[in-house]
Amino acid sequence: MKLAWKELKHSKAKYLLIESIIILMIFMVIFLSGLANGLARAVSASIENADANYYVISNDAQNLIGTSSLSKDVLKQVASMTTDNVTNLDIQRTSLTSDGNVAKLDVTYFAIDPNGFLSPHITKGKTITNTDSAYNIVLNDSFKDENIDVGDVVEDSPSGIKMTVVGFTKDEMYAHSPVGFISTGTYSVINKKLNPAFSEKYKAIAIAGSDVENIRITGVSVVDKATIVKNLPGYQAEQLTINMILWVLVVISAAILGVFFYVITIQKLKQFGILKAIGMGMRELTNMIIGQVIILALFGVIIGNIIAFGMASMLPSSMPFHLEIPIVIVISIVFILITLFTSLLSIRKVAKVDPIIIIGGNE
Repeated sequence: MKLAWKELKHSKAKYLLIESIIILMIFMVIFLSGLANGLARAVSASIENADANYYVISNDAQNLIGTSSLSKDVLKQVASMTTDNVTNLDIQRTSLTSDGNVAKLDVTYFAIDPNGFLSPHITKGKTITNTDSAYNIVLNDSFKDENIDVGDVVEDSPSGIKMTVVGFTKDEMYAHSPVGFISTGTYSVINKKLNPAFSEKYKAIAIAGSDVENIRITGVSVVDKATIVKNLPGYQAEQLTINMILWVLVVISAAILGVFFYVITIQKLKQFGILKAIGMGMRELTNMIIGQVIILALFGVIIGNIIAFGMASMLPSSMPFHLEIPIVIVISIVFILITLFTSLLSIRKVAKVDPIIIIGGNE
């Protein structure tokens, strides 16, 4: 490793160029992983963030929570069949307008019981409350980009019902739409305004816990959170495509670096021949080559990660971008391992060097 470090310091310009390529490549891969996770979260964040472990949905929904429909009686039946906390959930995509702005803003309502466990984590303001006189809403913080703040009034476009923004939450998205949390009472008022014959129904019953074995109700099924997320429209197709691109990019990037190291090795064949001639063993030469690769790869990965996380902190909240540390660690380790593997080509080339031929100039 000491010899490898001396070689790097001796040829600073050449190795700085390689280091910059490593940094750019690992940054590109990490940034793409953030986009992949961001798109996944844009589809499923509000379901994943919820403290529910299971959801009760109608059988005919085929694990699609958005197409499920349950009567109010199901909530009482589920509550009597489990010792876990249960609460209702309604989901509806619509649009809002804010005061002084005619543009419609896309939103997905998550209608919940404010006293239940589905209430979101509040980053600013306070949570929603049950009230018959004043309707209120908690919005995803991406609405701040639309100059909406706590205390502002927004209007449900189809019904004209006005709601006061009482708080903001973070990273709450569903089907690429920012989420607005309202009470079940407010949700009913909105729908009754549009349809006087509306009767209160739920998309799902959320269960916080695992006591679900005794829940047996005709026409409904109990589904775990992972299955609900996997069946959200577009989730699997998007993830399969982007993750394939991501890992192909990891392999290609590392392979390119392997080619760079191989070219550098060819340029130094005379040096390796001389080192062999004066008695340096193949083991020492191998350690030097691997040492250089490890140093360059480690520094590149660290700096690339720092740049990626730094840029992530400056991106607008409306952009679907989410870096997950475990995934970043896996990508970084795989990147280093593939780079080391491709360096074996250089070691194989050095192993074939004949000092007499190389020093004699017959390469």
